Amino acid sequence: MAETSSPTPLYYRVYAVLRERIVRGYYSSDVPIPSEAELAESFSVSRITIRRAMEMLTKERLVTRTRGRGTFISDRSRENRLNRAVVSNINGLFSYLNTVGESTRLKVISLDKGEAPPRICASMNISPQAELVRSVRVRALDGRPYSLSIAYLLPEVGGSLKREDLATTNMIDLVQQSGAVVEKVEQTLTATLADDYAAKHLKIPVGAPLMLVTRLFFDAQGKAFYAAEIFYCADRYEYRVSLTREDGKDFALGSH
Repeated sequence: MAETSSPTPLYYRVYAVLRERIVRGYYSSDVPIPSEAELAESFSVSRITIRRAMEMLTKERLVTRTRGRGTFISDRSRENRLNRAVVSNINGLFSYLNTVGESTRLKVISLDKGEAPPRICASMNISPQAELVRSVRVRALDGRPYSLSIAYLLPEVGGSLKREDLATTNMIDLVQQSGAVVEKVEQTLTATLADDYAAKHLKIPVGAPLMLVTRLFFDAQGKAFYAAEIFYCADRYEYRVSLTREDGKDFALGSH
């Protein structure tokens, strides 16, 4: 890995590549990953650079280093029990959210009112000066941060939210308890990187890969009343959809 004019330190770029390999299952968990000397040769960098990258991976508990045995992939890099297919309808989504709620613990970071980011206002088709209720929470799985959730709600829906309820109950349940009826949900998945805010609350390095899930909830009149941005640690989250052929819906690819 040749040095370039990139502002990103060389050791961090090595770390990012190794982290991606670990998350994607590049290395076997039964045998040690290549040694510092082997990695230094492979990346064409110094052993000091490799050592710094490995220290970051160890700090994240993605690898375990044992004197005399080598460095092994840790249990954290393996698929967790929340990685399952999600049915593409509202009931399937709610069922999944309930499963997540039962398997994780919530920590409320903040609950306040104010203007939302322009992207949220645009998606909800409201004025940039509109006041929304904002909730920030972190979910933990097995004692470690799993996701950072930022919710934006219209005051008539989120105005009665209380911190004690947010610490124990799924947001969608609280929303429905307020009288809102979810008619449609639009969901978007995007790969992104952790900024300083996400890194602080998820306890990961700035620039670490994240999966961003954005959900927009609509009522029967087609009005968006709740927007959520959920940042998942990339090595702990996987989204899978099962696709089946419908009876009578055969198709053929046209020739070009």
